Amino acid sequence: MNTLADIHYFPRGDLVHTVHQALGSGLTHAITMFAARRMGKTLFVRNDLVPAAEAWGWRACYIDLWVRRDHPEVALVEELEAAARPKGLLSKAIKPDKVTAKTAYAGSGVHAEWTKTGAQADLQGRLRTAMQNLAQASNKPVLLILDEFQTLAAGMHEDFVACFRASMLELQPKLKLFFTGSSRDALNEMFRKRRAPLFDAALSLPLPQLGNDFVANRAHIFAQMTGRKVDQVELASVFERIARVPLYLNQIILHMVVGITSDPWDGLRRWQHEIGETGLREQWLRLKPIDRIILQHLATHQPESLFSTDFSAMVTDRLEEKNACNPQRVQTAVNRLVKNLVLAPKGEKGEYEIEDRALATYLARGSIPAH
Repeated sequence: MNTLADIHYFPRGDLVHTVHQALGSGLTHAITMFAARRMGKTLFVRNDLVPAAEAWGWRACYIDLWVRRDHPEVALVEELEAAARPKGLLSKAIKPDKVTAKTAYAGSGVHAEWTKTGAQADLQGRLRTAMQNLAQASNKPVLLILDEFQTLAAGMHEDFVACFRASMLELQPKLKLFFTGSSRDALNEMFRKRRAPLFDAALSLPLPQLGNDFVANRAHIFAQMTGRKVDQVELASVFERIARVPLYLNQIILHMVVGITSDPWDGLRRWQHEIGETGLREQWLRLKPIDRIILQHLATHQPESLFSTDFSAMVTDRLEEKNACNPQRVQTAVNRLVKNLVLAPKGEKGEYEIEDRALATYLARGSIPAH
């Protein structure tokens, strides 16, 4: 089911103003914004920030690294080259990294091979050139927006990140940067723990959660679409129940429209049924037993730490195995769930949350079977 976001986008004018003030002040030239998936950061960038930057007299360049997350370094370089290239100019052919020639003389095979001086070094050179060309293409300031930038944390070459940082600093203040990310763990790795942290002087700007003004706007849209009124207090309670995820409230509104109901709780039940039948149940059944125990524990907000001896004892009892579970085994399971984007670190050591809030909501309802 489609959402209302593309038809009725809810603008974040105050946030745009904050970004403009920060980047226009000269005190910082880079902003990082973390927000969990489905909270609307990409919609904000595309619907608010890019048009605003053009209105400020800046050139906006938007690159989504999540689309090509298997090869983020190559994706970043190629997208920068395309953005810096004058319109109508075809891309320059890239020479192969390796050339092989064979010949034969007097019955003996002679094999010769030439390898370019480091494909990674060449990629870094292309990165520097593309960033310079983008910044120098016009007299306008350039706002480079990199969505899901933390995908570079999974790259194989730390030197590439250092090269990006050096080029970024060299081109300030002409080049301004806006980075978004949805993985706290990867962002921490990217921004703080590497030997050349990218954002020492960058402003960390959270994406504010939408509140009652968003709920009132959705209620107004529902009335426009159906001619019926909805209780805004009840709709706000439903919004709170789904952890204030705007995408989910949009979907619930649509369920209310097609279900011919004005009851937000009925819309919530219909939405929960659909998400359970269209993937969550199958996802749940594919999980290991220890993974399910961890998720149920987090979804029901139990106070015990995942890495306490009490929690390990509880896992041992529920698994009904001969070998006792220990915190190390729990940590292995948690690491696997983080890697698979099921869990996300909360920022404090040892604290995690369910990444997919639809899954968290569904588990809290107790609807997914254990077997």
